[in-house]
Amino acid sequence: MSEQEEYVKMLTDLIQKQMLVLGPKIALDKAKKVAGLSVAEDGRVLSMAGDPQMILKGVANEYMALSGQIAKMTLDTLLEKYPAVKNIAEE
Repeated sequence: MSEQEEYVKMLTDLIQKQMLVLGPKIALDKAKKVAGLSVAEDGRVLSMAGDPQMILKGVANEYMALSGQIAKMTLDTLLEKYPAVKNIAEE
């Protein structure tokens, strides 16, 4: 699996988990605010344009602004599942 595919899968997981936590409308609205990211109504990432690390950071920041610690814990769990994705907290 390529690095890009890894980011797409992780972002899809993150968005879909946030849809359960925050509700689909809020979670999708927040994800769709991030430049370079195209998301389907079921939370799947359709495409990414630009630096996937910056897109991940943008999505994470949108969710953390709303639900802080819950979003961070979800992100940390997913970072363990996708070791090829760089941890944005380590920058």
